[in-house]
Amino acid sequence: LHVCERVLREAYAKLGRSIVVEHLPAERALYWASSGRLDGDLCRGHASEGLLLVPTAVYFWQLGVFSTRPLSVQTWSDLQPYKIAYERGMRGVSAHQELDLVPVNSIQSGIQLLAKHRVDILLDDYNSVLYAARKMKVNDLLASQPKLARGPTYHLLNKKHAVLARQLNAVLAQMTSDGRIEQIEQEVMAEFMLEAEQEDTAPLAADNQ
Repeated sequence: LHVCERVLREAYAKLGRSIVVEHLPAERALYWASSGRLDGDLCRGHASEGLLLVPTAVYFWQLGVFSTRPLSVQTWSDLQPYKIAYERGMRGVSAHQELDLVPVNSIQSGIQLLAKHRVDILLDDYNSVLYAARKMKVNDLLASQPKLARGPTYHLLNKKHAVLARQLNAVLAQMTSDGRIEQIEQEVMAEFMLEAEQEDTAPLAADNQ
């Protein structure tokens, strides 16, 4: 989400606008955006009824599999023996009803459940979990490789902003063509690593299976 926010702040600035980001549980964010209480939803991996999807991707997520002990997870079927926390609103995860799923309101809540051994696995965006864990000073998460899934995320706007959606899409398309979106992602991750070093926290281990 930090990459999404940085990309969108820059894109809106090119249109002479600024944004205020309100951090909410995923489902509530969608409801408030579609009802008009908010103007849109920052980043989402799918369209949502009542909202306009700006078609140029803002960020490409990677679904990470996090645990506190070494686990061999490379496919969805490998998850079946485990209790799994995931963020509400992640439809690609909630669709797997064959799994033992525990919805949570935030990545931080999922990390807490994992740290307390109340779940076996946390599924969420790889970079977002690393960032949140660093901020929470949780240093014993293991990230299975490879990532379970990958895909684009898009900015959603309330339907009253149809003109803005077209303008914003043109800006994002140009930023993609220029390589600026990829550059922003690299900048955010470099800042994240520097921040982690300055806080003198131990690195998260990767379980390279």
